[in-house]
Amino acid sequence: MKNRTLCILLFFNLLVTGCLVIYIVKNNHVEVDLSNEVLKVRGLIVTDSIGVERIIIGTHLPPAQSFGYRFYRGDNSGVSGVMLYDHEGQERGGYVTDDSYGNVFLTLDSKISQRVLFMAEPQGAANLKMWGKNGNQINLGTSDMNIWMDVSDNGKNQSLIESK
Repeated sequence: MKNRTLCILLFFNLLVTGCLVIYIVKNNHVEVDLSNEVLKVRGLIVTDSIGVERIIIGTHLPPAQSFGYRFYRGDNSGVSGVMLYDHEGQERGGYVTDDSYGNVFLTLDSKISQRVLFMAEPQGAANLKMWGKNGNQINLGTSDMNIWMDVSDNGKNQSLIESK
């Protein structure tokens, strides 16, 4: 009889303790509002539904990528900003700043190569360059000192405007 009473008391004790734990957990749930918080990261990679990198935002972005291979950008500095990639993971453009000169760039790339470059230097000069195959290109620029425009058709200079 003593063992039976002890078992009933133990069961009752466990039941009450369990109910108290459930009550405390349910009623002390505090929701944290992060809507006004700042998210501070060195990078963010956005992938599509099959895992292909489509947007990379970061400081010191990875080297340029074409046909699935990363290659050296051509200077000793890194770039930081936003890079865009197509559904095959091929780099198609970006909005970046470089660490060596402080230039800001907006680039648009075909699947083969860069086709549009818009650049602003920290000192104020700006340049817009568009090019295609076979040496076709347009180059427009301005600075505090002058303006310029070069147009080439198949590598042959068609017009040149330069002002001082």
